Amino acid sequence: MKVLSLKFSRASKTYEEWAIPQRLSAEILKQLDTIEGSVLDVGCGTGFSSMGLKNVVGIDLSLSMLKVYKSKGFIGICADANFIPFKDKSFDSVISNFALHWMDINMVFEEIFRVCRKKFLCAMPVEGSIKELNFPFYSAEDVLKKVQSLGGKLRRVEIKTIDIPFEGWDLIRFFHYTGSSYNPSNRDFLKSKKSIETLLFSIDKPSFVVLFFSCEVYK
Repeated sequence: MKVLSLKFSRASKTYEEWAIPQRLSAEILKQLDTIEGSVLDVGCGTGFSSMGLKNVVGIDLSLSMLKVYKSKGFIGICADANFIPFKDKSFDSVISNFALHWMDINMVFEEIFRVCRKKFLCAMPVEGSIKELNFPFYSAEDVLKKVQSLGGKLRRVEIKTIDIPFEGWDLIRFFHYTGSSYNPSNRDFLKSKKSIETLLFSIDKPSFVVLFFSCEVYK
């Protein structure tokens, strides 16, 4: 988690310019279902998902990202989503965009269900995204099974392909400038010139396969 916090902090000034897929994903997510009452934005980043919402609180690992988030008038708290610092059933709704694929869904989903009273909306890239990176994305099936195992009643489920509008060296810049250059299955994949050149030649049309879902959370 410290590695992620550092990478996202370094990208805080460039994130909003380069995170085009993440911004689009947030807009799709907010149109997926109604978002009511008090809201917790898990992995809020600079605030793509919180924009337009009222009574929202964001949590994120990166202090630098939170600085941008709070500059927009939001309340932001530096916290690990595996240990959400709120009492049980503190929020009517929980929303999360492009954040939970970095985490252990067995831990983070349980925490989200603990603090959520009514509805959970999530967008996360899943298996099939940028296959050439060999990133350990969860399968959509495993994500939905975990939600249901916790008692979540699925309301809406969609899977969409979102293109990454960069190629060549701009694709490498995209990973760095959005804090996404960390790969837990291959930590050195963007450190050497050879690994970068290999990546550039292997990727044809980079894209994310994104799972969008909303579910009712039962007490």
